[in-house]
Amino acid sequence: MMREKNIMLLHYITGILILVAGGIHLSTVFLLSPYEESMKFDSSPLAVMSVYRNVLLAGSLEALLILVAFHGFNGLRVILQELHQGKTYKKAVSLAVTIVALALVVYGTRTILIAHQLANL
Repeated sequence: MMREKNIMLLHYITGILILVAGGIHLSTVFLLSPYEESMKFDSSPLAVMSVYRNVLLAGSLEALLILVAFHGFNGLRVILQELHQGKTYKKAVSLAVTIVALALVVYGTRTILIAHQLANL
């Protein structure tokens, strides 16, 4: 089990990396092509999927997913652990939050991969 000091250091690092990945994501969407082009979609239900053709954009979305999930769920873990004391409670909270965060990342990754594959058909 990681020490709390190391977990909080990762929490701060992910906060900074969220800004970097968000910047890459926004620059990919808005700066690499003209604004009108990047926001122009036809009326088909899968028009937004064309965004996922760009590997850099899909990768930045994946990075944002992982970073935000860790940062957010770690913050929730810290809040829940402050509500009640006890070794068993802390372990249970840590385990529950880790399982939910991993499930969210797996589901989100699956969604990004499916969108990327559909966009490249």
